[in-house]
Amino acid sequence: MYKAAIIGAGFISTRRHLPAWRRLRRSVRVVALCDRNRAQAEAVSRQFGVPAAYDDLQQMLETERPDFVDICTPPATHADIAVTALQADRHVLIEKPMAMNAAECERIIQAERESKGRVTVAHTELFHQSVIEARQRIRRGDLGRFTGMRIFYSTPVTLMTADPGHFANRLPGGTIGETSPHVVYLSGAFIGPIRGVWSRGQKILPEYPWSPFEDYRLELMGDCAASSAALTYTSKHSAFLLELWGTEGILKIDMQSKVLVNYNRVSQSPRGIGLSAFKEATQIAAGAFTNGVGYLAGRFRNIHDRLIGEFFERSVNGREPAVTSEAGRETVLVMNRIGKQLQSQAKRVDALASVKQ
Repeated sequence: MYKAAIIGAGFISTRRHLPAWRRLRRSVRVVALCDRNRAQAEAVSRQFGVPAAYDDLQQMLETERPDFVDICTPPATHADIAVTALQADRHVLIEKPMAMNAAECERIIQAERESKGRVTVAHTELFHQSVIEARQRIRRGDLGRFTGMRIFYSTPVTLMTADPGHFANRLPGGTIGETSPHVVYLSGAFIGPIRGVWSRGQKILPEYPWSPFEDYRLELMGDCAASSAALTYTSKHSAFLLELWGTEGILKIDMQSKVLVNYNRVSQSPRGIGLSAFKEATQIAAGAFTNGVGYLAGRFRNIHDRLIGEFFERSVNGREPAVTSEAGRETVLVMNRIGKQLQSQAKRVDALASVKQ
């Protein structure tokens, strides 16, 4: 029986990672949970039936000797934890983003080179069944030559923006630093290496002065395709939508309902538009029904089940990680460019406000 340890006792650990690890209980057992807040670690351990709780990483590694270390802490802590675990020759799963900057990524990569353990970065949306299928269709040429994509991401204002103590409000550029890694690595998966980056933020909600911006626009340029993204933190609603297009077709994905739609509207006649709309509605209904039945029957694997399942299987069998540390570094490098642009914009806005006063 293999052993795993979880670092961090917050939302992502309790709502996403621990439930996924429990589904692997025939092969691996979560033996310990470590968090700087010992009381919280003990409470979560009791909740999930984890035998031991720690507030000291090194002590946990030496005492429990886990085969896998799953890092579910804020990004600023990732590098130190990952390096410590790798030095103990453990396989490491790191929540996105991999680290805060290029230097921290290099520390992790160097530690991995010197370790028997391997790193997987939790770019979770790549394990989304609709994304997997869309990438397969594009590789087959179903869309002709792939030429671009668009992403819309709405995060409810109450999750991060309204909380002055939330770590995301202190990230470079604000809350975008917490959710936009999904936008960056998804874009890279389709358009290839990201060569150009353009980003802008807008302050929408003055009642949250600790938040630099609540509305963002990103343009990410590849060699032969581009990705446009709109991210908003102003609504009470949650949404995550993807559109992918090529010379011969368009795909639309609702990342939350897990429905993929083949959008085909070559004809602009009333009959052609009506037929296209009917086909889209049929695909949405069929996808929602299939996914709903899968959930009710317990057959549907969510993205964290897939992520952690592949992390475990690939590590045990000595296969290359599904998302390598080098891929994690590329996302961080793009995020750093976005953060610098937004910080520069925020400084100009503050300077202009001072002049007006």
